[in-house]
Amino acid sequence: MKRLTDLLPIAIAVAAGAAVTAIGLDTRSLWLDEGSTFAIASQHGSALRHAVEHDGGNMIAYYLLMHVVIAWFGHAAWVLRLPSVVANAVTGGLVAAIALRLFADRRLAYAAGLLTVISLPLVFWGQDARGYALLVTLSVGSFLALAAILQTPAHDRPSRSAISAYVLTTLAALYVGYDVALLIPAQVALLLVFRVRARLVIGCLALVLMLCVPLLVLAAQRGSGQLFWVMPISWPIAQQAGVTLLSAGMPPNLHYTSTTLVTEAVTAVAVVAAIVLAARAALPAGRRLRSGPLLLVLSWAVVPSVVALVLYAAGEPIELSRITILVMPALALLLAWMLLQAGLAPSLGLWLCAALLVLRLAQLLPSYGVSSEPWNEVTAYVVAATPAAQPACVAFYPQDGREPFDYYLRELGQPRGNPAPSLRPILPSVAWTHVRPFVEVYGYGTLDAIRARPPRIARECPRVWLIGTHEGQAHGTARSRTNLTRYRQLERGFAQLYPNSTLRTFGWASPINVSLYYR
Repeated sequence: MKRLTDLLPIAIAVAAGAAVTAIGLDTRSLWLDEGSTFAIASQHGSALRHAVEHDGGNMIAYYLLMHVVIAWFGHAAWVLRLPSVVANAVTGGLVAAIALRLFADRRLAYAAGLLTVISLPLVFWGQDARGYALLVTLSVGSFLALAAILQTPAHDRPSRSAISAYVLTTLAALYVGYDVALLIPAQVALLLVFRVRARLVIGCLALVLMLCVPLLVLAAQRGSGQLFWVMPISWPIAQQAGVTLLSAGMPPNLHYTSTTLVTEAVTAVAVVAAIVLAARAALPAGRRLRSGPLLLVLSWAVVPSVVALVLYAAGEPIELSRITILVMPALALLLAWMLLQAGLAPSLGLWLCAALLVLRLAQLLPSYGVSSEPWNEVTAYVVAATPAAQPACVAFYPQDGREPFDYYLRELGQPRGNPAPSLRPILPSVAWTHVRPFVEVYGYGTLDAIRARPPRIARECPRVWLIGTHEGQAHGTARSRTNLTRYRQLERGFAQLYPNSTLRTFGWASPINVSLYYR
């Protein structure tokens, strides 16, 4: 009976995670990176291999999974996002399972599971056709398996299932996203205390590293230059990451609400208090470890955050807001422990936990269906404004924009024929009948060719659409500034060819600028 009652908090967390993530699943428009998922996973054979290699091997396992999903079930928006929904739900169940293993407290497991799944950033990525939700699931699975290994009595050998689960989840997580490497220092740091398991865990990690050699080769070939869009560290960047980490918002993708500051302040105080109390309760007193379970959760929450900040300050491009999701399950565990096991009156702890959940829901509910990059609207606007009697050419800068445009073009037209016969693509100059990935392709060669033959463009294109987004940043890296300069040159070139123009902007996080040049 005890096993059945222990399954209940896990089941509740899974059900709650599935419910909050499935709401309005197909109402938010696909954004630029989701368009890349659709384009890459739609390839076959060598084209699929070249596509994942071009992305440096990042998310290679996720793209292969999505290739199967699209082949079997199609590419409806809810289908593309369904694996992330499942992953987010499973994450909640795994966090509840960790709470049960570490603290043997069902109330704490309920709280930790719910605090994990009712989190705006985790739900956002759980509704996204990218690999981040799966990355969190696998990383939590890795820590659950590690906990099973470290908690095995010194005179016993950890089970083969725990060892296998640790290797497989860690390996799979790395093949879904490089960011999970930030968690490995947290796991290694624990071996300073759990020395009896040091040889086993290091052996597992050595095996993982050996199996990641193909991934490392792809990453080395691609280099960190692919992250040119990551802004240098600054106070505004740190603020955005802090708000996201506390599940109080997700700037700039989602606007602040009337309760954002309250949620941020309350959660910040609670997180700091939880870390301080957990450190006092966990750190060794003399030669005796006070609380191994708390030490594991503390290392998980603190070490990756410190490593990320140090690397970022040293110049390594790290998207802080995005990697915060890796430590959110640990923070949920710390908060649940503080409220329910750190000495507070039981009723007070439950009320405070309920208040945190209400604040999180207040941030989550307004986010459903909000699209900061509404490519569905952009595509519908361009198609409606390009009737057969007024054909036009269309150029994308960067060419990534072609990917979500392709997706919604197929939703509006005939997927097997030419879905937009009155639109002629010139950048990239690939027929609409073909879906190809253009990840971070700024089209330097094609762009120079266009600028070298303006009379031909003016003759063949009575009207030209220029669709630009993620064009570059004036205060970004050198490559980002170069990209922006080329975009401005392209704008000026079209302005010289066509005396008239209109501009309409869609979205706000990375605005989509849709310009029409005509005579």
